[in-house]
Amino acid sequence: MKKAVALMCLGSLYTGALWIEHQAALLLGTGCFLFGVASALALLAAALRRAPEGYERADGFHVQHRDRRRSVLRYTRFSQPAGARR
Repeated sequence: MKKAVALMCLGSLYTGALWIEHQAALLLGTGCFLFGVASALALLAAALRRAPEGYERADGFHVQHRDRRRSVLRYTRFSQPAGARR
């Protein structure tokens, strides 16, 4: 019974969101509405690109720090050993 009520609530929320989007498209025009949707998707893509990478184990989510220097220096050959450059 609880699952049925939860699905009905979720369905009404989705229906309400679609109705609001439809009304916004009618009032603002399709071009303005599509510009807003594209902007929101661009912001979401930028946030996902900057999000840290990680993995999930049984004891929780662990963030892996990116080593950005490694990819830049991967194909560079130095004339001196690493200890001599310091």
